[in-house]
Amino acid sequence: MLVFPQLSTGVVTEYPVTKQSLARTVVNAMGDGSTVVFADPDAAATAWQLKATGLTAAEFGGIETLFAATSGMWQTFTFLDPVGNLLANSEDFSAGSWANGALIELTPAVGDPLGTSRATRVINAGAAAESVAQTLAVPGNFTYCISVWARTIGTSSVTLAIGTLTKTFALSSNWARVSMSGNLGTSATSVTFGAQLGVGASVDLFGMQVEAQPSFGDYKITGRGGVYSRARFSSDRFTVTAQGTDSFDVTVGIVDTEG
Repeated sequence: MLVFPQLSTGVVTEYPVTKQSLARTVVNAMGDGSTVVFADPDAAATAWQLKATGLTAAEFGGIETLFAATSGMWQTFTFLDPVGNLLANSEDFSAGSWANGALIELTPAVGDPLGTSRATRVINAGAAAESVAQTLAVPGNFTYCISVWARTIGTSSVTLAIGTLTKTFALSSNWARVSMSGNLGTSATSVTFGAQLGVGASVDLFGMQVEAQPSFGDYKITGRGGVYSRARFSSDRFTVTAQGTDSFDVTVGIVDTEG
């Protein structure tokens, strides 16, 4: 699996990060002087510019190795958006991207901690623990953080999971953003993330998020998730400045045109 590497600190890149959504408009000039204008969705792209200073030789070597393996712009690789939410459809647990337990019951349009009605009441009507979960095509040896706002009317708890790593949180009637981070340290090419409920549990959930970093950032609502499996380097060269034998400054451009 070709994937843009994490740094030793467990993040994909340092700040600042520039992310752009690019679009193209086609203008057709008619013979009478009028014009017809329409969008060209096939030309849409997402682009990032990553800047990192003081990278170790090993960290720079990981980027350089990927660049060589892809022959620059030629081949694609997986890129985990450093300023995005890796989960798809983060506020619609009924969407096809979610693989929920068979006896999980969902009630949308519940009041949420932001003062709107975008949370979901999740009830486990089964006789065993059940989950709302997503399996992402991401490496098993990265550090991830999963977070979600949760509350319960009764005494239910919620268990967050990153693959086989789990952590259980006691809940109250007040919203609380709970989170856990971890690294499976495996060669797996997919990881399942989710929230598990015990038998009969009823929990309100809002804003589930997965990030390729040790702690959570600001919540980002998603339709499309932040895993770009066909990203490319945006150029056949990138900028690197060696400040010493173990200190490198790097600027890298990445683009995705197929997401």
